[in-house]
Amino acid sequence: MGITVEDVMTPDPVTLLPTDTVRDAYALMTERAFRHVPIVEAELLLGIISISDIGHLGARVPELMAKPLHEVMTKNPATVKASESVAAAAATMASRKINCLLVVENRKLAGIVTTYDLLDALARRVRDGG
Repeated sequence: MGITVEDVMTPDPVTLLPTDTVRDAYALMTERAFRHVPIVEAELLLGIISISDIGHLGARVPELMAKPLHEVMTKNPATVKASESVAAAAATMASRKINCLLVVENRKLAGIVTTYDLLDALARRVRDGG
């Protein structure tokens, strides 16, 4: 059987609340070198914000930085199951032109898989001759 999303995802990713601000998200992303942060409340996935979203919105605009995330996040983000193949996840990301998928099991966030995770899996497969 091939590599699954569960094999390459980051489990239990750091999340923010919908009431946290864009400033909170920006600080977390720059401090931890994250490109995406899921927005979760009561264990339910509500949305996602990316560093490029913040850049497009205007990271230098004080009014924007004070906004709560629920006003600017991408709602209903693309998701994948942990049991799906890495190939299927990569195809979804490529067709939607997105850089991550949120891994959801029973409507709860279980992990995140990014283009870096997929490239790392591919590099290991090539290196190992698979």
